[in-house]
Amino acid sequence: MSFKTRWSLGAIAAAALLASPAFAQGDREARIYDYDDTGERAGILRDLNVSLMGGLNTYTGDIGGETGPGGFLGVQASSRPLPMVGLELGYEGSRNPFEDLDGGLWRHNVGALAKVGPELGADRNLRPFVGAGVGVSLLNPSGDGEILYDNDLVTEVPLAAGVEYNFGAITAGARATYRLVGGEDLGLAQDGNIVNFGLQVGGAF
Repeated sequence: MSFKTRWSLGAIAAAALLASPAFAQGDREARIYDYDDTGERAGILRDLNVSLMGGLNTYTGDIGGETGPGGFLGVQASSRPLPMVGLELGYEGSRNPFEDLDGGLWRHNVGALAKVGPELGADRNLRPFVGAGVGVSLLNPSGDGEILYDNDLVTEVPLAAGVEYNFGAITAGARATYRLVGGEDLGLAQDGNIVNFGLQVGGAF
């Protein structure tokens, strides 16, 4: 088992251990948390959120040596079913230019993220979090890079930390994500993880 695989499995296990007490606490809090006259938790529908995110994307390792900093855009759908636990599904696309070639390395990712963190403030609308998840990406070189590099399908384990804030029906936030990438082999570039920093804005309903 490779070092990177052990890292990925360890990250998933750590996320599960981190989330377990949060689910337990969330279950206890849910019994007293903002119930309306029907016995349903008030405001749960407002925790359904769709947001857009964009920011800076860069690679480490061999891939980082062949590419420069680039940008990414993404869209996420998220929910907070328990006071301390959030779940997120999303798509993220990025492009990093090759250093010595025309063209760039495109990445298309779909993934899921579990987020754990408290609800702070008088209205519980300030939400710092840490999170971990799983994803799959297609790495696709373009331009002259198509001659030297291959397409590659890889797995990812994103580890994220950030903060979100609700302005009524509008949400905004910022996060940093380190993505452990497994199985990459673009030919001349054999390995590299991903680091990105992003801002997001969306709507809750």
